[in-house]
Amino acid sequence: MTHNRSFGKIEEVYTLYWRELYIVAYRRLRSEEDVEDILQDIFLSLVQKPEVLDKEGSVKAYLHQALKYKIIDFYRKDQLLHSFALEELSATNHADTTTDELLMAEELEQCVQEEVSKMPEKMQQVYLLSRKEFMSIEQIAAHLGISNQTVKNQISSALKRLRTRLSNYIPLLLILFNLS
Repeated sequence: MTHNRSFGKIEEVYTLYWRELYIVAYRRLRSEEDVEDILQDIFLSLVQKPEVLDKEGSVKAYLHQALKYKIIDFYRKDQLLHSFALEELSATNHADTTTDELLMAEELEQCVQEEVSKMPEKMQQVYLLSRKEFMSIEQIAAHLGISNQTVKNQISSALKRLRTRLSNYIPLLLILFNLS
């Protein structure tokens, strides 16, 4: 088929089938812009494969088959982009959450340290030995030369002070430790 004759045939095929293909594609895509892009690709493929135009009965079948595969490709690309966007959003949110959690943990730690520094000296000593040095009640009592009951009372009082001071941070603790 000659060059001019193939363009003439493409124009004829375009005139015959464009509207039909447009309607089919629009029903599936609901986007004029996407439909027009796909149809442009299909009719450009006729320029690259003019031999399709020589087969009278198969031109319509070829166009509908091409449209079907273009629509499938469109949805695959769209799904891939959507999936990628969700992964990016998830990664960004995770990074933000991790940063937020780190800031919250630092703020919480600072409040605990402030409250511990306000405790009476003996209570502060008992609390730090218990929570920072991981000593048992018996070990603390032996180390400080006080009774086990005094150690228990001091730890209980220290924890009560901390709970009172940190009561505003309970929602923060729930978020921080994913207990909500």
